[in-house]
Amino acid sequence: MPDKATVTELFDLAIAAEKAAEELYHKLEAMFAHHREVADFWSKYATEEAKHALWLKRIRDTSSPEQLSAPADPRVLQDARKILQFSIENRLQDIENLEDAYQLVIELENSETNAIFEFLVNHFASDDKTQCFLKSQLNEHIARLTTDFPTQFKSAANRRAVEVLKKDSK
Repeated sequence: MPDKATVTELFDLAIAAEKAAEELYHKLEAMFAHHREVADFWSKYATEEAKHALWLKRIRDTSSPEQLSAPADPRVLQDARKILQFSIENRLQDIENLEDAYQLVIELENSETNAIFEFLVNHFASDDKTQCFLKSQLNEHIARLTTDFPTQFKSAANRRAVEVLKKDSK
């Protein structure tokens, strides 16, 4: 039986994925609170994920009822559902140091989450100027992992030396 999910449901899944990413970054912020520059970096990333969710809400809210009730692209819908099966808590339990966190974030930022964001922007943003702006924001967001990460932690060896803040030391 074919999936009857609509574009509205796809937007809802994509917004939930952005909120889950925001939550992940807030948790990383707490895990590395003992290194202020790193915690601040994760905090800024959380803020950007919240903005992504807001942008998707705005696009959804300005789309026509016909667009929103149309069947969702099955491949993109499947990817969105897969993303939300990603357990933040399970993945965070595996993080022992900043390198583990950094690799998790690289994986997340290169996952379907951003591909779905771009798909929705390409197909539902109201005009070319908005599309260009949002795609630019997304590309800058991903690039900041390498360009804006605190200088002293740009090497994997230095990141491995920074252990997570243990729960009992908070």
